[in-house]
Amino acid sequence: MPAPDCAAMTAFFHALPRRQPGTAAIEFAVAAALVTLLGLLAIEAALWQGARQTAYLALLEAARAGATAHGDPARMRAAFLQALLPRHAGTQGVAGARRRLENEQAGLAAISGSDPWRIEVLSPDDQSFRTHARPGLNVAAAAGLRVIDNGYQDLQHARRPPGPGGRSIFQANTLRLRLTYLHKPLLPPLRALLAALADDGASYAGHAQARGLLPVRMELEIEMHSHPVDWARRTPQPAGIVYGECRSLRCG
Repeated sequence: MPAPDCAAMTAFFHALPRRQPGTAAIEFAVAAALVTLLGLLAIEAALWQGARQTAYLALLEAARAGATAHGDPARMRAAFLQALLPRHAGTQGVAGARRRLENEQAGLAAISGSDPWRIEVLSPDDQSFRTHARPGLNVAAAAGLRVIDNGYQDLQHARRPPGPGGRSIFQANTLRLRLTYLHKPLLPPLRALLAALADDGASYAGHAQARGLLPVRMELEIEMHSHPVDWARRTPQPAGIVYGECRSLRCG
């Protein structure tokens, strides 16, 4: 290469900006922080998905218990809590899982100032019982409460078809539940973000979100396999169970 070309090439390399001492360490620290954040977010997403899946299975068990036990709210609540135990399984068996579940529920209740979960019984509703309750039909555990006949629904429908806007006998024999389950995120910044985004502190879900909890909502319908009973008329209801749609912090 001719001498002038060599001189020009040397001048070019000398003109390139040199990296300052410690630049590589700063770049590594920034990259490591981003990778750590992404990893924590992935763990957070996995925990949320696990909580949602567990809550859905617990709601399904509650619905099955209600479908076979005349919609008894105490039976639904017990089945719901029982189905949450596998999420807290450990080496101490069922007793340890129950203790961890109780501690978690107590912690969520302390943060939210209300029940850590809520199941709204949306159907059968009062209109269903006013239309389809059968006089003289009794359930031993629910003396004095209105009861809908679960048998021969096709025949009942033919004899008493619903009017405009009314409930059919099939709808009256469908148990519809709505669950709001409170989940506490692992990361404090995420809890702070949820609190900042809360816009309705007067509602059950909004009040919980304002305290850094994530409300997980879902609905489920299942066909009744026993005579539906109007448990809404028996008070007080088991903790966490409400009848009718209720988005407010307090119901009843």
